[in-house]
Amino acid sequence: MLKAVIVEDEEIHANLLKSYIEKDCMSRGESCQVTVYKNAVAFLENYRADADVIFLDIVMPYMDGMQAARKLREVDGTVLLIFVTSMAQYAIHGYEVDAFDFILKPLQYPAFSVKMDRLFARCGKKKGENTVTINRKDGMVVVNIRDLRYVEVFNHSLIYHMEKTNYESYGQLGALEASESFSTFIKPSPSYLVNPRYVTEVGQDFLRLGEEMLPLSRRRRKECLEKMASLMGKGGV
Repeated sequence: MLKAVIVEDEEIHANLLKSYIEKDCMSRGESCQVTVYKNAVAFLENYRADADVIFLDIVMPYMDGMQAARKLREVDGTVLLIFVTSMAQYAIHGYEVDAFDFILKPLQYPAFSVKMDRLFARCGKKKGENTVTINRKDGMVVVNIRDLRYVEVFNHSLIYHMEKTNYESYGQLGALEASESFSTFIKPSPSYLVNPRYVTEVGQDFLRLGEEMLPLSRRRRKECLEKMASLMGKGGV
């Protein structure tokens, strides 16, 4: 099922876009669920990171589409984002927020259906991607598991170490280790889960991840090496 969100302040455009989504999905034998918000503020306040695609109008009151997209990307870097605009010059700014595509108003179904061809092709690939939702005190963030370097237990919290930032959350490392999302991660010591694709060196008692070094217990060294070798053989690292 395709889960789509429309953020559009003009009801006539929102209804037309919703009807096009439903019509296109029906023609493909796909079910869909479409949620409509009349402004970006309400959309962000209610965002739950469970949509496949967001159709976002650029010119809206209270908060425009570009502002909303930037705030959205702070919590979800993976959802597909399509701008809907009557002014093509705005579309060039889509790269700033990793927009997937843009649709020009007035909407025409044939052109829209072509966009949906690309969308469904991308959604198929996206479903194969692995993401994790990190619940923080100030809200949640969705990240691609490939961008997660390692998770650390620190002062009864979980620290998710990304390439450019860290996120603190609550939970237990054992629960992560048992989940399918972390099945390719290795555990060099009781306090760490490490993404092997970032390991640059395995020492006698350490793992090197670029300029960082993490402890590697002797009893876990063999297990980590074997898992890394297995993943490399399957093309998983």
